[in-house]
Amino acid sequence: METKNPIKALFSLNDGGYITGFQTEFWDGKEWQATFDVSKAVEVDPAELNKIVFGATKYTGGKLVIDKDKRAELENNQPKPEPTAAELKEKYDQLQAALLELADLSLDTKK
Repeated sequence: METKNPIKALFSLNDGGYITGFQTEFWDGKEWQATFDVSKAVEVDPAELNKIVFGATKYTGGKLVIDKDKRAELENNQPKPEPTAAELKEKYDQLQAALLELADLSLDTKK
């Protein structure tokens, strides 16, 4: 496979100017091709594309720049993963044990 450095890339941006996606040119076996308007593309090291944090990276001054505060904000706003069956079972067992303990305390005070 043919490699190229730098490679042409076209970035999709949100309203704040942060990268939300990108397209790159590719080697079709004979020549480099692009499925986008290359007049708006920039040249970038392909290895740098792997470092993009979507929603927290801007292309500024010919470089990809990650906004650390924006990255932290995005990481903190990630939805928590759904609990596993084992975690739900453990929580159920804890609640059931607590309920039984409360029932025992309630019955013991009536003596």
